[in-house]
Amino acid sequence: MSGTTLFLCVANSARSQMAEGLARRLFGARRPVASAGSRPSRVNPMAIEVMREVGVELGAHHSKAVDAIDRDSVATVITLCAEEVCPVWLGAAERLHWPLPDPASDDPAIGVEVLRDRFRAARDAILQRLVSLAAAPPTGVSIQSATRADRDEVMGLLARCELPSDGVDEQLAHGYVVARRDRALVGVAGLERHGDAAILRSIAVVPDERGSGLGVALTADRLVAARAAGVDTVYLLTTTAAPFYARFGFRPFARADVPAAIARSPEFATACPSTATCLALDLRA
Repeated sequence: MSGTTLFLCVANSARSQMAEGLARRLFGARRPVASAGSRPSRVNPMAIEVMREVGVELGAHHSKAVDAIDRDSVATVITLCAEEVCPVWLGAAERLHWPLPDPASDDPAIGVEVLRDRFRAARDAILQRLVSLAAAPPTGVSIQSATRADRDEVMGLLARCELPSDGVDEQLAHGYVVARRDRALVGVAGLERHGDAAILRSIAVVPDERGSGLGVALTADRLVAARAAGVDTVYLLTTTAAPFYARFGFRPFARADVPAAIARSPEFATACPSTATCLALDLRA
C-alpha cells in the first residue's frame, strides 16, 4: 500500500503513539506509519511501559505536531479521540475514526495499577482495530472461503511449505480460506473451532507473494472470523514463526495447559513436534 497511515490525537502522548508502534510492527515497511497531535506534549511513560510488555519500544519516540507532517504523503488518517475535540486534517486522505478514551489521568485518586490497566486496555483495543484493518488483502488478491474443490491445491501448497496436513481434509470446508490472484492459488489459512477455543494453522503463501503482506492479511482474516464467531482463545503451534504471530498479540502458552479438545486435535496430538512453540491469543481482553 502506498502512502502513510497517520494516527492523530490531541497530545500525541499515548493512544496515537501506541497505535504507531503497534502498526509499525504489524505492517512492517509495506505500510509507512506516523503519529501526531494538535497539541503535542511528550510520550507518556505509562505508554512506554505497557508497550514494552508486548515487545514494542517507544522510548525513542517523541510527540510531534500535526503541522510537521507532510500532507502529500498521507493516504489514511485515523483519529483516536473520544471525549476531546480531534485534530482537524485538511489534506486529502481516507479518514477513519477509532474513538478511544484517553487512558492518561492526573487524578491522584487513580492508583498506578488502575492507570496501568487503562493503558493496557487502550493498547489492546488499538491492536484489535489494526488487525481488522490488516485483513484487507494485497491489490489483485481475493480471499474467499475454501471448498472441497480447493483440496488438491491446498494440500500441494502445504507440502511445498513443509506444513502438516493432518486433519485438514476434515476442516477444509468449515474454517479455511484460500487466497487467489486471478485464478491461481497463492495462499491458505485455517481456523479450526473446538468449542469456545480455536486453532490457527496452515498459514501458507507461495514464494512469489511473500513480502506482499498476504501472510498478515490471511492471519488477520482468520482472527477477525474467530472474534466474530465468539471464540474466546486462539491457540497455535509454530517452530519458526513466533515473532510473526507476536505482531497480532499472541503470547507463549504452556502446551500442557491447553483445553482438552485442543490437545486432542491432529495439530496438537500428532502433527507438530513436541519442540514446537505454543502460543495463545485471548480474544476476551
